[in-house]
Amino acid sequence: MFRILMLLFFPLFMWAAQANQGENIWVKVGQIYGIEPRLLYSIAKVESDLDRYVVAFSASKMTPSQAQRLNTFLKQKGIESKQHTKVIAIKSKNKYEASHVVHFLYTNNYPRFDMGIMQINSIHKPLLDKANISLYDLFEPKINIQVGAYILATCFARHKNNKDAINAYNGKINDNPYSAKVFKEFQKLYSSYKKDKTKLYYRDPS
Repeated sequence: MFRILMLLFFPLFMWAAQANQGENIWVKVGQIYGIEPRLLYSIAKVESDLDRYVVAFSASKMTPSQAQRLNTFLKQKGIESKQHTKVIAIKSKNKYEASHVVHFLYTNNYPRFDMGIMQINSIHKPLLDKANISLYDLFEPKINIQVGAYILATCFARHKNNKDAINAYNGKINDNPYSAKVFKEFQKLYSSYKKDKTKLYYRDPS
């Protein structure tokens, strides 16, 4: 806990600590922020299924006019979307498409949205601005993972247990099944590692 608190006094993100060639980004970022790399990977798995270009937000927070405009925009651009219960996931094929989606949502005042492999929410834009990171930069996995780890570190610093901290990353602490989903993914990785300790149990997104 003390280590995490100390990290929060450092510059927003430690970009100087880029992973070297052949070095796994999950491991490197985990070392920087004192977070188990399998936990970072498990969160990314739950958040985006490791899709670096996905943008998602709550469908219920759109106005009917916004829903119609978004549908027209996506059809014109040939970009796929899928609705999961209350969440719309927009699945771009590349960074160019994903950046167009973000530009459309942000400039047209759509509800706050999540971006990239660890689904960084647009509510963090002031924090990103201070670090000279654009919303479009979040479609680079190595940047997105570091931002996600920083946010998770702040959650651990504020909350007393792992469950609350992980739920806080998702934006809701109480009555939230999110942490259970993350722990389930974590257990899969841990079981895989125990069976074969030479196996890379989480893949590098680069």
